[in-house]
Amino acid sequence: MRRNPSTLTNKEYDLIIIGAGAFGSCAAWDAASRGLSVALVEQGDFCHATSANHLRMVHGGIRYLQHGDLYRVRESCWERTALLRIAPHLVQPIPIVMPTYGNGLDGKAVLGMGLLVYDLVTFDRNKNLRDPGRRIPRGRLISRCECLELFPGLKKDGLTGAGIFYDGQFCNPSRLALAFLRSAFIVGAEIGNYLEVTGFLQKSDRIFGVNVRDTLTGDRFKVLGKMVLNAAGPWANPVLRAGMGFSLSPNPNFSRDVGFLVPCRLTGKYGLACQIRTKDPDAILSRKGRHIFVMPWHEYTLVGVWHLVHQKGPDEFAVTEKELQVYLDEVNEAYPEFALALRDVSMVYAGLTLFGDNTPGGTDLSFGKRSILVDHAKEHHVTGLITLVGVRATT
Repeated sequence: MRRNPSTLTNKEYDLIIIGAGAFGSCAAWDAASRGLSVALVEQGDFCHATSANHLRMVHGGIRYLQHGDLYRVRESCWERTALLRIAPHLVQPIPIVMPTYGNGLDGKAVLGMGLLVYDLVTFDRNKNLRDPGRRIPRGRLISRCECLELFPGLKKDGLTGAGIFYDGQFCNPSRLALAFLRSAFIVGAEIGNYLEVTGFLQKSDRIFGVNVRDTLTGDRFKVLGKMVLNAAGPWANPVLRAGMGFSLSPNPNFSRDVGFLVPCRLTGKYGLACQIRTKDPDAILSRKGRHIFVMPWHEYTLVGVWHLVHQKGPDEFAVTEKELQVYLDEVNEAYPEFALALRDVSMVYAGLTLFGDNTPGGTDLSFGKRSILVDHAKEHHVTGLITLVGVRATT
């Protein structure tokens, strides 16, 4: 890569994009591939924040069945299929085991019905996937004995078996974002990292560009454009407040999502869905608790994620050892044989994810369900500016 930010001052662009996470990177590729002239600026490194710090799962939408949200099931499935098709080196199918205990909503029969409904709703999930190894198989049920063969350390009391469903997994989410950026660059987009937008260029009620500061050199310059897409994720509102003096309304809520990495394989080729104490208050049909996932990733294991309403700025969050111990206790409660301790954790990762409306300090938390897309011409009578806050990297 040749880093030469001064080239961004040479012309007026059709589109300026602020932020190079999953959404900004894909927007740059999409716009440039349609023939628009595109400039993208990122205040940090490409895909360095939330888009890089998640569980690396390409969600196909199975959990949205609990909410009766068929639109989101379909949307997630389409995007997972697209990623399996266009990025075979970076996205792969992965089987996940979900144990069942007792009967009723938590039993195997109800889970089996859920898997069947999901397969019917996503009947075209393998469309245009010619390689059989890229396809998502149907879900299936396994017996108690088969479940214990895969995960002998599960709690045996009340165990009735498990369901197996398939989802996708990012080998490396940052590399996927870079692949989109590289493709955008090939068709004409100009991109730059460590370029902070400090304000907007405005004439009357029209935005015609942005002020930029190179955080590596301190240089300041202007980038001109007919339209600006603010895709800065958790930083979208701070960018608007600093540059325009207004905010999104209502103010977006964010969760600090946390996971951790264990430097060994705790599972074979299967992921494991472990039920924990908190519930999903928005679910129409809900089991006793939400699930965290223990996922094989290369030669390591990823565990997560846990959610906490974040009330501070996007640069102000951390994960304490006390919190991490609580998470370890929940994993060990679901699968005692893991017996994980703080010393077993080699990396903790966290990012801010768009969330639902929740009471501060609450435990049963409502997730974000839709991305936020705001045309400021309609909301604030300022033309040439759109804000997008994405809800999931998969979509």
